[in-house]
Amino acid sequence: MAGNRCRKDDTSRRGTCLAARPRRGGVPNNVVIVLHFAGSVKDYAEAVPFLGHTFPIPARCPHPDCQATGSLIGWGIYLRWACETVTVHRIRVQRLRCKVCGRTHSLLPDFLHPFRHYVVSLLQRVVSLYLLGGLSWEHLLRQLPESGPARSTVREWLDSFAYGAGELLLDVLTQHLLTLEPLADLPDTVPGHLRRVTNPVRRRRLARAYRFWLLAERLYAQVKVRQPRLHFAADQLFTFLLHWLPSQGLPPRLFWSPVLPHTPTAPFQARPPSPSRPSSNVAAPPRPRRRRRGAATNTDSHYPGRRPSAILRTAYNRR
Repeated sequence: MAGNRCRKDDTSRRGTCLAARPRRGGVPNNVVIVLHFAGSVKDYAEAVPFLGHTFPIPARCPHPDCQATGSLIGWGIYLRWACETVTVHRIRVQRLRCKVCGRTHSLLPDFLHPFRHYVVSLLQRVVSLYLLGGLSWEHLLRQLPESGPARSTVREWLDSFAYGAGELLLDVLTQHLLTLEPLADLPDTVPGHLRRVTNPVRRRRLARAYRFWLLAERLYAQVKVRQPRLHFAADQLFTFLLHWLPSQGLPPRLFWSPVLPHTPTAPFQARPPSPSRPSSNVAAPPRPRRRRRGAATNTDSHYPGRRPSAILRTAYNRR
């Protein structure tokens, strides 16, 4: 059961976490690398018999000031909670270090959002019920079990998504969509339940977040045309966006709390992608080379003879 451990999400306590460490040019020194995991949270928690070595090490340092090739090495793990509606899992997250710039990075499975305890699918469901479905607070909370997130947590999710999507990311998404579809008609309507929000700042942010959602669905349709084998289910729109944002040189985050001192205050601008990653593609790790049976890999060198499980391949490599 989730109990009190996940009743409160962890953003409110992130004043001194990785998100708050010194930044240069708005770029965090420690980059979260979101990678696809094909199984469930339980599969991830149970299918890792060795300490955290789940994903292959990326080919280059993800920090835009470095981008050194072949410089990343394993740097241990850290433990964190992954909370579903009523179930809590304690999972291991891989940590890497760049031998060139000295920065440490983490490999986060894409069922989690950076600096959030609850899984991405639940975050998307709650936001959609309010933003698109127009449910009141009372009706929205009835859709969640009593042992699920607290009312204050749900409200914080909506405020953080409204600020992150509406204030920080809407302009980047709009510009990118217009490069893919120059004659696109941009949505300018706001549903009635959002117009009735009394706080003018919150009403404006929610209206922009609503437009962000509509444009994100159109972005996926455009990317799908260019990458026919790409597939995300309807409840994986946020997961798709967590993969798309790094292709624009942005952190893989949709939820930004407006009350934290280190949250950006100016809208993001897309940065040029790294030379090895085209801007029109959703990020995907390189296809691993075939190895003979029993050979050790760079992710399990401490456990020679152990082959990586097929479940650890990315969705893009599988399709």
